[in-house]
Amino acid sequence: MTVLGALDPEAPSPLGRSSLLRRMVAEPVTALLVQRVLVMDVAHPSVAAAVGDHSRFEAHPWRRTGSTIDVALRLVFGSSPTARAAVRQVYAVHDTIHGDTVAGTAYTAHDASLLAWVWATLVDSVELAYTRWVRPLSADEADTYYAEMVAFGRFLGIPAALLPPDRAAFAVYLYSMLDDDRLGSDDRARELAGAVLWFEHRTVPSPVVRVGRVLAVTTLDPRLRRRLALRLDAGDERLAARLDAVLRTYYRRLPRARPVLPALYVALRRPTVGLGRRLRAVGPRL
Repeated sequence: MTVLGALDPEAPSPLGRSSLLRRMVAEPVTALLVQRVLVMDVAHPSVAAAVGDHSRFEAHPWRRTGSTIDVALRLVFGSSPTARAAVRQVYAVHDTIHGDTVAGTAYTAHDASLLAWVWATLVDSVELAYTRWVRPLSADEADTYYAEMVAFGRFLGIPAALLPPDRAAFAVYLYSMLDDDRLGSDDRARELAGAVLWFEHRTVPSPVVRVGRVLAVTTLDPRLRRRLALRLDAGDERLAARLDAVLRTYYRRLPRARPVLPALYVALRRPTVGLGRRLRAVGPRL
């Protein structure tokens, strides 16, 4: 039986001004692993089917990117009412996303197990980017980060039973998911992973895509790389090594980013920015 995500309309945002998660996400370097997150997401056959059937990211990359960034910033840096409005918009869009995978299995974007997988890819990728290129987390900080991510997952409507209660349990969950041969073995998943990593559009500079590609592929779990048949050429391998070395050496010497700029964006954004056309049909419900 499919368990669906369910929002608490009165739930306050779990992320306050002193949130460690806010400080971590405010670091621009964490955005370098966005393609890694997307590839991990579409490796799941049901997510791949949903993206393949309903997303128009290949035709409208900037619109989709802007919408995603806008919602993410409102969720993480917004007040409780702002964050609740953002997550309700996400659920409104998810109302329209359902169908069948290539194997004939029904899917819905409200499936809480799929929400949990997407959440897990964020947990893993944000921490990886921060600890690799900004600074290591102490044991207490790592526990705080994970606790905030669990609270954030609950705010997104994921049932507590589907969220590993602590870091050890999360490591077991992530390992078991990555060890499952179904993850990354679907033809559609391979096609979409390639579209994300080797994205081509006249308005998107190829060097930007390349930077994300090399960092994504070199930090993905080898099991997923193998199933998705992801291979970098020699030039990409060299670029990945150079970028990683430069980031490890120099990024952490820069002044730490502060959440004030993303919070300022949220405070000043126009109400019409965001999911735009996709929400016009459901606007009165929000």
